Amino acid sequence: MDRWLRRICQELNNLIPPQPVRDHSRATGLIERSRHINPTPFLWSFLVGTTEPDGSVSAAHDYYKTFTGDDVAYSSIQQWITPELTKLLTDLVNYVSVELGRTESSLGGRFSRFQDVFIADATICTLSPEAIDAFPGYGNDHAGAKLHVVESLASVAPFLDSITSARTQETTQLEIDTWVEDSLTLFDLGYLDYDRLGRIEDNDGWFISRLNADANPHVIKEPRTVRGNSINLEGTHLQEVLPDLYRQTIDVTARVGADQDDPHLPYDLRVIGVRHEGDDDAPAYRDDVEADHEYHLYATNLPRNGFAPREIAALYSNRWSVETVIQELKEVFGLEFIPVRRESAVRCFLLAGVLMLLLSRHLLRRGGGRGGPPRKGFRGEKNPG
Repeated sequence: MDRWLRRICQELNNLIPPQPVRDHSRATGLIERSRHINPTPFLWSFLVGTTEPDGSVSAAHDYYKTFTGDDVAYSSIQQWITPELTKLLTDLVNYVSVELGRTESSLGGRFSRFQDVFIADATICTLSPEAIDAFPGYGNDHAGAKLHVVESLASVAPFLDSITSARTQETTQLEIDTWVEDSLTLFDLGYLDYDRLGRIEDNDGWFISRLNADANPHVIKEPRTVRGNSINLEGTHLQEVLPDLYRQTIDVTARVGADQDDPHLPYDLRVIGVRHEGDDDAPAYRDDVEADHEYHLYATNLPRNGFAPREIAALYSNRWSVETVIQELKEVFGLEFIPVRRESAVRCFLLAGVLMLLLSRHLLRRGGGRGGPPRKGFRGEKNPG
């Protein structure tokens, strides 16, 4: 056991050496707040103490005293939970995310055609009611922070996108840039924005997004001829014909966003429908509005000659992976409820949970390998989200 503990400590020390932590703390002014606090043991005390069951600043204080033998005052630990600590933790999260992304990995099976697969999602973490001014939640008496993450299936790890109040809409987050190139991005309805889909294509990326059950794009082309006495979809709006369709799949080119005041719209894309009537294995989409048809609808820019409608639905079903990440953040690393009220403290607790999850992924990845030499530091590293 001692050998494995030493191995874990060596791996963590190689990944985050003490000197860059001290340099970063000094550069941001964090170390000036309380000179007798050692930034390296403080960092690990904070990470462990705030992400254990019932994590708290008190637990971080206890760990610091245990690690250092220094009978430091509780107030001294509190004084370090500042915007400067937020900056340190943010940079560490970005740095470890990049390190995990550097690890060689390949996507197998149906994902082997992509450089990476990104899955965007968000979750609400309940806060102390006293945090409601900085993080208003649902209702006048609820405080909540929304954590926006993007999981990379290649590195099997999340990238932090943003931390907002619970009331912030997902459509306002997730800036699309060159990081989506040659990769597939999966969206749920919360992130659905036609302009965002267009930007992914402009950056040579691929996407699959759920469409609302009442989505009503204008069908401009139906490439495949359906045998029998079938309804011609060209020139119709989808909701006009969906209740009368009995085919198992729909695959059309449709125009979306024609009614929106946006210079990038309207936008033509591929719209998929997969019938789920009587299909006990079909996923239940809680975001769906009540509909008078039996189709799950998707928007994508993947080509028809390589991706049939049911494969589009199968690819999208892999969104469950990010749900396990969020479940782990809440159940293992203490983000279900955060007991602090100051904005900087809330952000530090959330960042600590994300960083601990990333560190656990790093240790799992390195379990079968040999520890590498310490790197020079983590400042300036950026994540792709």
